[in-house]
Amino acid sequence: MASRWLPGAARDAHTDRRMNVRLTGPHAVSGEPDPIAVIDVGSNSLRMMIARQRSDGYLEVIAEPRATVRLARAVDAAGSLSPEAIDRALTVLDDFMGLAARRRVARVCAVGTAALRDAANASELEAAIRARWGIEMEVLDGPTEGRRAALGAIYGLPVEHGLVVDLGGGSLQIARFRDRAIRETWSFPLGTLRLTDRFLSSDPPSDEDLEALRLHVRAEFVSAGVPRLARDEVLVGTGGTVRNLAAVSRRGRRYPIVRVHGYTLTRRRLRRVRDRLASLAPDQRRQAPGLNRDRADIIVAGASGVLAATEHVRARSLLVSGQGLREGVARGDGPLPAPRVVRRASVDALARRFASWDEDRARRRGGIIEMLTDLLDPEAGEPLRETLRHASMLYDIGGSVDAYRRQRAAADIVLSADLSGFAHEDAARLAALIRVAHRPRTLARALRPLLGAGDDEALQRAGAILVLADALELRLAPDAPLRARLGDGGELRVQLPGRSGWHPDRLSERIERVFGRCLLIEDERGEVGPAPG
Repeated sequence: MASRWLPGAARDAHTDRRMNVRLTGPHAVSGEPDPIAVIDVGSNSLRMMIARQRSDGYLEVIAEPRATVRLARAVDAAGSLSPEAIDRALTVLDDFMGLAARRRVARVCAVGTAALRDAANASELEAAIRARWGIEMEVLDGPTEGRRAALGAIYGLPVEHGLVVDLGGGSLQIARFRDRAIRETWSFPLGTLRLTDRFLSSDPPSDEDLEALRLHVRAEFVSAGVPRLARDEVLVGTGGTVRNLAAVSRRGRRYPIVRVHGYTLTRRRLRRVRDRLASLAPDQRRQAPGLNRDRADIIVAGASGVLAATEHVRARSLLVSGQGLREGVARGDGPLPAPRVVRRASVDALARRFASWDEDRARRRGGIIEMLTDLLDPEAGEPLRETLRHASMLYDIGGSVDAYRRQRAAADIVLSADLSGFAHEDAARLAALIRVAHRPRTLARALRPLLGAGDDEALQRAGAILVLADALELRLAPDAPLRARLGDGGELRVQLPGRSGWHPDRLSERIERVFGRCLLIEDERGEVGPAPG
C-alpha cells in the first residue's frame, strides 16, 4: 500500500523540496543560530514547533501550527490506520514543511506517539515521510515519550523534585524526577480519545460513566505502582488537555496573567472546572471561555483523567507547563540547568527584544543594586535579590511601548511575556517590584492574589533600592566609579564623581521612610544633597 503515497512523479517532486528544506544557508540575522523544526505526530493532533535555540539554552519559539487529525480514531479492526487518515496526515505535513522551508530551518525532527505505536501499518506513514522529505520519523515508545515530555515540561518551571503527568490523545505518561533528572516513567493507554470512546456513552456524560472512568484510571495507577507525592515533590501537568483546563480555570476568575505556563491549578478548582464542563451540552461547551473548540467533545474525559491522577498521587494542586514533548525533543536528553539559570536566560532574551533596552545601563544598574542592597537591606534573601536583578534588567524595556510610562509598560510586558523558569507568583512579584519602584504607594490590586503576606514590605524595600540605583546610574559616566557607605550616624552616603547639582529630595524622603536612614549625596566638593527644606 505504500505506493499509494509514493508515486514516482510525486516522489521526485518532493525530493526537490527536501533539498530546499534541509540545505539552507545561514540565517539572515548575523550571529543567530538557524531555527529547527520539531513535528509531533500525535494521536489527536499534529503539531510543529519552529524555534531557535540560543547558546544559553533559551528556546525562542517562532511558529507553532497545529491541526486536528485524530489518528487514534482512524484505526480499523485489523489495527491499521486507514488510507484516508494517512492522507490527512500527509496533507498537514505538506503544509508544515512549506512553513519550515519559508522559515529556513536548519533541520527537521519528527516523532510519533501512541497512535503510531499501536498502528500495524505505521511504517507506511514513516516511509512516505522519508521519501517525500527525507525525514526519519522516530516512533517513540511510551517510556521515551514520557521522559522527553517530562524534560520539556520541567525545564521552564522552578521545580526540583516531583511527578509529571502528560496527557495526550492516545496515552497518558507519568514521570518521576529528582534534582531535575528523570528517574522513572510509566505509560498507559489512557489518552483523552480512548477514555472518551471507552467510558463516555453520552454527552453530557452520566455520573456513573465518570465514576467508572475514575475508578479505571486509579486502578491502572495502583497496578503499575505509581507512587504518591513525597513532601518535597510537586505535580506538574503538560499536554493540550492540561493547558486547556488551565485556560478555562483562568478565564473563570479575576486573574492578572494571561499565559497558562506556570499557572497553579488546585485540585478543588480542577474538579469544579470538570464538573461545569461535564454539565454543558456539546454546543454550550464549545463556547466555554478558554476552551479550544476542537477539544469540546473530549475535554471532559481528559479532565477526569487528570483529576484521577491528582487524587491518586494526593496532590493538592497541579503546576501547569506550557511546554512538553516538542521542547524536550528540541533540547535533547542532556541534564537540565538550575531554575535560576533558566530564569536568567529568559529575562536576557526578553530584554533583547526591545530597542529601548540598553545592556550596559542595565548591568551597571545591577551592580549598583547589589552594593545598595548590601548596605540598606543586608538580610535580604537570595529570592528577593534575584528578583531585583531581573527588575534591573527589564526596567527600561517599557520605553519601546510608552516612553512616558515605561515602568508600567515594563510591568505589563512581564505579566504577558513567555518567561521560563517562573511560576506565576514569581512573575507577579517581578512585575509588582517594577511598578512599586516607580509608584511606591500603588500596587495593582489584580496582583495581590498572587503575592504573599510578607511581600508588600519586601517590595517596598526593593523598590526603593531599584529606583535609587536607576537614578544614580543615570548620573554616572559609563566608566565612572560609584562609592557608597554607611556613615557614623547610620546615614547612607553616596559619592558621585565630578561635580553634581543633584538634590534627590523625594528619594531621600523615601529612603528614610523605608529604611530609617538619611540619604546624603556627595561629589568632589563634598556634601551637596539633599537640598534644605
